[in-house]
Amino acid sequence: MLGKFLLTLAVVVLAFYAVRQRFLADAAPARASEQAEGPLTRHGLIRIAAAAVVAIMLIGSGWALLSGIERGDDVVTLEVVNPMSGTTDRFQARRSDVGERSILTLDGRRIRFSEVDRLVILEGAAD
Repeated sequence: MLGKFLLTLAVVVLAFYAVRQRFLADAAPARASEQAEGPLTRHGLIRIAAAAVVAIMLIGSGWALLSGIERGDDVVTLEVVNPMSGTTDRFQARRSDVGERSILTLDGRRIRFSEVDRLVILEGAAD
């Protein structure tokens, strides 16, 4: 997850650098026309809108990343149900420690279950 975030951040920084270099190459003629027309020309409005969109995307990505980390620390109650015998076992674990075929409980036990077992996550029932 952190690797994906860092890769995305690197792509955004490189794209910003490439666009900045392109604008610096055309800076002399563009500055002369902006001074003649005023600061809120069409080109200026597009730049402001693009900067606003990038800022909103970065804030949204940061918020999603932080809320995902925070949600992973939630304690949930899990029921492992064996449909063949009808037995049910209850465990408590952090949401981030729940895997596809195993869980790591709060007391440090790694529980692995078979293909036929069903895992039920009880959202608000942490005892």
